[in-house]
Amino acid sequence: MIARPHFSRLRVWAAALLTIGSVLAACTPPPTLTPAQQVDQIIRFVERSRGHNFVTPPVVSFASDTVFRQAVLDNLVAAKPAVDAAEPTFHALGWLGTDRDLYEQYRIAFGGAVVGFYDPSNGVLLVRGTSMTPYRREVIAHELTHALDDQIFGLDETFDDGMLGERTFASLVAIEGSASRVQQAYVASMSGIEQAQDLAEQLSLGADPTLLSVPLALLSFAQAPYLRGPTFIRQAAAALGGGTAGLDAALLRYPATAEQAFDTAAYVANELAVPVATPPVEAGGTPVASGTWGQFLLTMLLRSGLALDSVDPATRGWAGDAYVTWTDGAQSCFRLDVQMDTPQAATTLRTALTSWRNSRPGVTTAELDPVLTRVTACS
Repeated sequence: MIARPHFSRLRVWAAALLTIGSVLAACTPPPTLTPAQQVDQIIRFVERSRGHNFVTPPVVSFASDTVFRQAVLDNLVAAKPAVDAAEPTFHALGWLGTDRDLYEQYRIAFGGAVVGFYDPSNGVLLVRGTSMTPYRREVIAHELTHALDDQIFGLDETFDDGMLGERTFASLVAIEGSASRVQQAYVASMSGIEQAQDLAEQLSLGADPTLLSVPLALLSFAQAPYLRGPTFIRQAAAALGGGTAGLDAALLRYPATAEQAFDTAAYVANELAVPVATPPVEAGGTPVASGTWGQFLLTMLLRSGLALDSVDPATRGWAGDAYVTWTDGAQSCFRLDVQMDTPQAATTLRTALTSWRNSRPGVTTAELDPVLTRVTACS
């Protein structure tokens, strides 16, 4: 499992809590339990919340900032080919300046924002920092849920469809949703003082100025499974019988598309995408990547790279799509053929695409048939 950013919860009153949390941190006595005892408590909480017990005892290790950051960066090396393949998309859609390297931004985002990660290859949960603060306990609850789910189900979040792959993204909504649901429950079990300290720590960790250079599209795409995931898990569990069996169902059958991940009824009905042929590359271009784009990335396209826990109304009625990217000298190009359920839905999407196209040089749209639309963008 590649390390991913563990993003902070954003709240309007966060700035006030930063001050409150600092004061409370100074006057709150240290915990009476040892770190190992606190980890044991979190393990028991995770087991109760998930309705399963660990098959083998999980290992939780702590590392200094320097050691942890290097471990994350080492973990990211395997992702470089997939990130490089996604770079022409970011350039063509204007999500990243053509003079900037996506992998370097990826390293900044993940190296600075990750607080903990679980590695299924060795079963070790690594945490940034060497003391048991409220926020680190929250992170441990999240990552221990990954460890437990992996022991029970054998988590699989890679489908060889690239960094922007729709199946990988949809699976992460379920995987991160399971862990985020338990994480939220764990935070709710904290005292008010601990919750204030927790949020203050998150704000301090998120103050790294280098993160300001990271493209919003990269942060949006990485954060979306954490934001949508808990709602998807709860809705899917309720629709599939409730209880532990309902919670397990989404890990036994991941959502197959972003549409399923954002529309629980489509997930329960296992509504699959309509096959769409990969669009052609322009003469002289060198193909880079291709695959299914999906409803969430279509939302990101319409919103210039910024989307969080919902899909754009103009994308409703999405039926299927296919995209391709290519390079031609210094130019990067992206082409998407998207099919809608009805001509009316296609008209709605085209209207939204026209508004987006008018704000972006190098973009064209074409009506291929009453329900099929082509988008081409080059930079």
